[in-house]
Amino acid sequence: MIRVTTGLTILFLLLIGCAEDNPFKANSDAEWQSGIDHPHIILAGTESNGFGNYQFTDLNPEIEGIQDAIILKFDEAMDAATIIASSFNLIPTDPEGALFQFDSIEYCLENETAVLSGTFSDDTAYLLTVIAGGTRDLVGKELDPNHNALYDGSPWDDRLITFVAGTAEMRDIISPVINSHYPVGGGQVNQNPEITIIFLQGPMDVSLLNLDNITLVRTSDSTAVSLELSSATENEIVVVPTDRLSYGTRYTIRQSAQVADSTGNYLDTDGNGYIWPDEADFVWDIQMEDDSNTNATPPTVAAAFKADNSVVIEFEQSLTGNDVVMDEITYIGANIQISDDSSSIPLRFEGGSNPATVYCLLQRNYVGSLTVHVSCNVADQYGNLLDGNNDGLGGTPGEDDWSGVL
Repeated sequence: MIRVTTGLTILFLLLIGCAEDNPFKANSDAEWQSGIDHPHIILAGTESNGFGNYQFTDLNPEIEGIQDAIILKFDEAMDAATIIASSFNLIPTDPEGALFQFDSIEYCLENETAVLSGTFSDDTAYLLTVIAGGTRDLVGKELDPNHNALYDGSPWDDRLITFVAGTAEMRDIISPVINSHYPVGGGQVNQNPEITIIFLQGPMDVSLLNLDNITLVRTSDSTAVSLELSSATENEIVVVPTDRLSYGTRYTIRQSAQVADSTGNYLDTDGNGYIWPDEADFVWDIQMEDDSNTNATPPTVAAAFKADNSVVIEFEQSLTGNDVVMDEITYIGANIQISDDSSSIPLRFEGGSNPATVYCLLQRNYVGSLTVHVSCNVADQYGNLLDGNNDGLGGTPGEDDWSGVL
């Protein structure tokens, strides 16, 4: 029978938000790639202080050392035959020591909880590794700590948890993330920008912050742009193009995901708290401002309003607000959609005398409010795709689709 003292009450709230459907929004993966077919450790703690507390406290002062236990709760029924010593590594990290030997390991199927009991040392920090592929559920599925519905093996599916007795310092097991990056968006005026990435939850392994792991290419044809390393510190890398960037040109910056902090935690590029074997590189685009010889600044929606039995959409140049000439060929039902409180409304499009305006003639009466969707595939006369979020970069599905309620 498992003895668990309730030293901490834990409440989980699942908040589900609902958003209006955008017909142009790309079908992206969920934040987690499911993972529901594999078991997970959903709570951890110590027997003395309960789930959510990682401090060892002596449960039996009459015996030398700190008598306590690690408690682990799973979200599925586990195979008790896999809850054994070979599935767990516990190593003292401050001060460093040899592999810890548990006095006993028990599993209670009734409450899906494992108890790893032992005698711990004071003023010592410990790192528990629930070894990938060791513990399995009743149908043989391995733990899936990174929630990608796959068994990836070590280190990706190792579950790491830190514990401490006394005042020792716990090992850092938190992956670094990108806190900010510069420059961003279009309309860039500095032709030799200091491309900067600032990391959080480091310190970073500075030896990995080098020109092998950060690149700059011309977006249109992936032509590499030479860089020089300006500086690399525990929290920041700065690189500068060796040649001036070209007016009206879009560039893509790529920071490799294969960098880590000083304790070996890989970069969590999307900041979702999980590292996958195919963790995507961190990528963003910038675009230089136009000069007299280029016309690369995208259009954006300036306004949309009702007029008689139509909706008028006005466009302008993104960021600058300058006049724009739109490509009327892109005014089609696949790119502009309007719906009322009941359903989608058939449309007929007319350009009118203003080349920046389209009239969307409603082919039936509407009820209630009107919702307007403009796809990022709407373009100006130069083929520049819509910049729906007005950051100076156009044509990204989901980001540059524009919606409004009238």
